[in-house]
Amino acid sequence: MSEISQSAPSIEVLIVDDIDANRAVMTRRLEMMAYRVSSVGSGAEALKRLSHSKPDMILLDYMMPQMNGIEVLHHIRSNPETESLPVIMVTARAESEATVEALRAGADDFVTKPIDYEVLKARIESHVSRKCDTADLKNENEALDEQAIIRSLMVADLEQDLKLEIEKRIELESKLAAILSGHATSGSGGQNTHYLNELFCEIESKYAKIFSSVSQNKMPALLDMVEVRKLIRKAIDAQN
Repeated sequence: MSEISQSAPSIEVLIVDDIDANRAVMTRRLEMMAYRVSSVGSGAEALKRLSHSKPDMILLDYMMPQMNGIEVLHHIRSNPETESLPVIMVTARAESEATVEALRAGADDFVTKPIDYEVLKARIESHVSRKCDTADLKNENEALDEQAIIRSLMVADLEQDLKLEIEKRIELESKLAAILSGHATSGSGGQNTHYLNELFCEIESKYAKIFSSVSQNKMPALLDMVEVRKLIRKAIDAQN
C-alpha cells in the first residue's frame, strides 16, 4: 500500500463538476484510494460548501455553465478563509491557453480528461503535503513571534528596573561622597566608609555583568538583579 493510501482517510477531497456521471466516476475512484470524498454540481454550490466546510483538496472542473471553473477559482483565491486551499483544475481541453489561464487564476495544478488516476493521486499527495508543511511553518513562525514579544516585554521590564537601580546608585554615590568628605577620620566612621566602599565595589561588579548582557541583547541573570538590590539595601542601611 502506498504512503498516500495509508494517510488518505484524513484527506478530504471536494469534487466540483456539473455532470453527474463525472462526479460519480471520480468519487468511486477516489474512494477506492481511501479518500473522503464529497461533491457538488455547480460553482455556486461549491462556494456555499466552502463557507462552512474546508476540504484538503478541491478538484475543480474547468467547463461549467453559469459559473465556470476560472470564476470559481477567482472567488476562492479572493477569500482569506479559502485562499490557501489547494485546487487542481480538471479540464477536457489540453490546449496550453487553458492551462495558462488556470494557473494564472491561482490553480495549484491541473489534470486533463480522461483522468489518469495514478497521476492525480501523486499530485494530490504532493499538494496536500505542501499545504501541511506550510501550515507547520506558519505555526512555528507564530510561536517564534510570540516568544519575541514576551522577550521584548521582559527586556522592557528589566530596562525599567535597571533605570531605577541606576537612579538609586547615583543617589548612593552622592551620599558616599558626602560621607567621605565629612568622615575622613578613623574609627567607626572610617570603618563605615570602608564597608560602603566594599559594597559599591560589589555593586559595580554586578552592574558590569548586567550591562554586558543587555548590550549583547541577552537576558540578564535574575540572580544578579536580586543581588544588586540586596547590596543597595545594605548600603542604605549602613549609612542610616
